[in-house]
Amino acid sequence: MIEMGRKSTAQKLLEELPQQDGHDETLLLLYDFHGGPPHPRFYANLHRITELTCNGSSLVQYSAYKTKSLKAALAAHTLASQMGAETVIFEAAEVSPDDLRRRLKEAQEERNMT
Repeated sequence: MIEMGRKSTAQKLLEELPQQDGHDETLLLLYDFHGGPPHPRFYANLHRITELTCNGSSLVQYSAYKTKSLKAALAAHTLASQMGAETVIFEAAEVSPDDLRRRLKEAQEERNMT
């Protein structure tokens, strides 16, 4: 008989959410542990959420998590909140520097026309 280990916090959080989320936009979760270090298992569970959702989620920096999955965003938010972090989730669009330069130039040209 094979004994299964305990489920991780990440697995439990993901099981509480619907299977499919069909989301195409980038979500950015920002979290802050108010100057203190996160719980020792926080990053292991965040990594597990990424592995289990298989959607290109990634840790952008130590306080920002990027995903295209509603499920991963909600699980990561719940994980961080349960471990004492303040969180906020944004829907975002990635923009290239060249696109920003083009937009800036167009805005300048528009201002010059008025």
